[in-house]
Amino acid sequence: MNELIRQVTPLTRGIIWLIKDESVTNPYYAQIDYLLDGLLTANFNEASDLSSRLIIGQNFTKNLYVMVIKEIRPNEIESFVSLIKKELGPENDITVIDEWNGSEILRPILKEIGHHLRLI
Repeated sequence: MNELIRQVTPLTRGIIWLIKDESVTNPYYAQIDYLLDGLLTANFNEASDLSSRLIIGQNFTKNLYVMVIKEIRPNEIESFVSLIKKELGPENDITVIDEWNGSEILRPILKEIGHHLRLI
């Protein structure tokens, strides 16, 4: 369970999760729900049919933006980029969890924050 938890540091401002399976059996589900203090489960229970969702939690007193993506829609990703780039300093990172090899499709859309991305 600790793979993602070890990657998220006080300098992490975001997680982009290209999710294959939204069930609690997904190996990343419990880790992200832990980082978000249960907000992931609450959000999935309220709106399970969205193509993507943005959940904002806290990470060491700073915002932690978690974008869960089932289907890549550029306008949704661009909204995420415009929101998170205001919070990024040169030392910050965004962790990318790619369960279905979609990160190559995302790269052009994420070019403004590309140097902050870390793929796990």
